[in-house]
Amino acid sequence: MRIYLPMSAEDRTILENSPSGLELHAGRAAWGVTGPASADNPDHDDEDLEYEAMQDAMHVALLSADATSRALVIAVDVPEGSVGAAEERGGAFGVELRETARARIASFHVSELDAAAAQQDDTDPALLWFDASEVTDAFAYLDGAAESEPTPPATSA
Repeated sequence: MRIYLPMSAEDRTILENSPSGLELHAGRAAWGVTGPASADNPDHDDEDLEYEAMQDAMHVALLSADATSRALVIAVDVPEGSVGAAEERGGAFGVELRETARARIASFHVSELDAAAAQQDDTDPALLWFDASEVTDAFAYLDGAAESEPTPPATSA
């Protein structure tokens, strides 16, 4: 099952040393598309529901971020039976790990705006997508590294 996790400081340390996956402990809050969430939204396809779950995770990440910082959500895949619904804690897409599970990283999603700017914007936060292999690039963008395209080398005339 694909779930979305606001990145914790512990996650970052682990991913900087071993970017292939995370061990998630029982009780960890996350967001994902459960059977009840799908049933409650029959007019939405799976992609729309995944988007909503990711946005819920991003809103939580932005709320816990420093006002001048971006936020990062990790998309991971875990065994189906390791996750249970937790709507009372996380809204329609809230889930919780029932047991410790090894998660495979699918992608990273970094907010385009910092937390303060995202809070003032009345739309869903724009997210930049990074493949699982681009963890270094995701962290560089998260940390505010240069956002413009590299300057091409000068050519002689």
